[in-house]
Amino acid sequence: KILMITTAIIQKLVATTAVTDLVGNRVNPNVIKPNSVFPAIYVFCDRMELQDCYDASGTKQGVVEIGVFAKSYNEARLIMQAIRNALDNYTGIINNVGLLMMRGKEVSDEFDETKELHIKVIEFEAVAEPK
Repeated sequence: KILMITTAIIQKLVATTAVTDLVGNRVNPNVIKPNSVFPAIYVFCDRMELQDCYDASGTKQGVVEIGVFAKSYNEARLIMQAIRNALDNYTGIINNVGLLMMRGKEVSDEFDETKELHIKVIEFEAVAEPK
């Protein structure tokens, strides 16, 4: 189920021209591999848990983390804005997964000195259910 949620969010981002104009199709599940081309995005959905309600039929609720790795801070900021435009308050069905994404909250920015990459991370409260 987690893979279905991750795949649906990745499909939404890759279908968003404003995102692909900046990162191409470099939207990865869970992590960005060390030999990746940058900029790149990761989508991490392992903080989604089965909802405790009557007949939830696989409905999961929790936090989706999305990170951006880019060569410059401005590039990371522009990519993050494109992600926010695509996912803030998004509701829809993608690949048989119903998604409800709340407004994202950005967490602290980071800088990887060894790779010289700017990192921006956003967390979305989300609900996902099979359709």
